[in-house]
Amino acid sequence: MKTAVVLAVALATLVARAAAAQPTATNGDPVKLDDAQRRFQRGVELYKEGDFDAAFVEFKRAYDVVPSFKILYNLAQVSYQRHDYASALRYFRQYLAEGDAAMPVDRQREVAAEITKLAPRVGSIEVQTLDEGAEVLVDDVVMGTTPVGDLIVNVGRRKVDLVARGGEHATRVVEVGGGERVRVPFPRVAPPPVAAASVPMMASPPAAPATSTTVPMVVSTAPVPTPTPTASFPWKSWTMTGLLAAGAATTGVLAVVSKRELDAQLARFPLDDVEVDYYDRRTRGFALATDGLLIGTTIMTAVSFYLTFRSN
Repeated sequence: MKTAVVLAVALATLVARAAAAQPTATNGDPVKLDDAQRRFQRGVELYKEGDFDAAFVEFKRAYDVVPSFKILYNLAQVSYQRHDYASALRYFRQYLAEGDAAMPVDRQREVAAEITKLAPRVGSIEVQTLDEGAEVLVDDVVMGTTPVGDLIVNVGRRKVDLVARGGEHATRVVEVGGGERVRVPFPRVAPPPVAAASVPMMASPPAAPATSTTVPMVVSTAPVPTPTPTASFPWKSWTMTGLLAAGAATTGVLAVVSKRELDAQLARFPLDDVEVDYYDRRTRGFALATDGLLIGTTIMTAVSFYLTFRSN
């Protein structure tokens, strides 16, 4: 891999050719051209000083202002020096795609050889989820929104985040080997949309015809009896108690089933860290939910008994 950025071409010539290649990018705006030139020169100086992270930012800013395919070669070289082989591969491929017609044959062969050399240093991941429009991040870098195709990533331990439109968030950590394609399943993060139930409109019964009836007034001198308060059974309290108990039973059964799945995953060889992590978090979640529902059931049972005895 060549470690020097393309420095043989004069800076002003490079920016002028970039503007000529894509005139609609800046519309001949001298301010933008000057900004791209300064940023590119700063990137060259930072690269020579070994500050590859800062050089990458400056080259990226220059490309955003003047999107010349020539700067993609610099971005690929700097990415390689940062050991970000996935980004280097993406920039080399984009460099070939955008500059194919204007690129010498020997340069095309050189870049093709670099792409072949980078292939064993990257892998790919496939994000599997039912959430559409969720943002996918790999190592805190946004890679797109679902549904996404295979994502090229660096070999090693990678952190994958899924952020739904409502802000719900889930994280998985996977290990990717060279040339491997790893599936990363995510359970649904955002709650599924609830369809509004349509209630048919009931026609009102026709009003009865009004009749005029004269009722004689009767005056009663008997005392009006005072109504005796009647005790009512606390149905609402006992209903809530039953619902909490049913919920505790349901989550308890789910926790037991999830624990069996976790034990089965732990017994497999080779061990799948992704599945083990998934079932472990699921088992603990159901267990915590069961504990909370049991506590709520106990409290509501005591309240229900109190209200029942008081009503008698």
